[in-house]
Amino acid sequence: MNINETTSYLFAEVTNLYRTGFEKTMVELGLHGGQVFILQLLYIEDGQSQIELALKLNNTPPTINNMVKSLQNNSFVKSRKCKKDGRVMRVFLMPQAIELQEEIKRKWLQFEEDFFSSLTITEKLVLFQLLEKLKSDFGK
Repeated sequence: MNINETTSYLFAEVTNLYRTGFEKTMVELGLHGGQVFILQLLYIEDGQSQIELALKLNNTPPTINNMVKSLQNNSFVKSRKCKKDGRVMRVFLMPQAIELQEEIKRKWLQFEEDFFSSLTITEKLVLFQLLEKLKSDFGK
């Protein structure tokens, strides 16, 4: 069997298509795809530490630090040292990011609708369940 005939190869191709399309959608808002995930976590709980964000996003602290710096440079977030532990940097939403929340949601949902438009409702549900299972099993 050739590698390009494996499930992994097909999955990689589809995820690349998804990531590229998602990135184009978010660039319209002045964001990169990965930055949106930081904002989503901060919309749920503002003031999280960079370490918390890294753990939740399964990313390295330096990667999160770079994304936070970029978000800061564009006035989406601000960072400051934790009052209880000066070694910890906490990340807070700026008004510009708060104002963008609904537009991010709208564009995200529209992109999802467009990307998965060839699937039936049942296929979307099955795909969602399979992806959750993979995430759960692989994340152990």
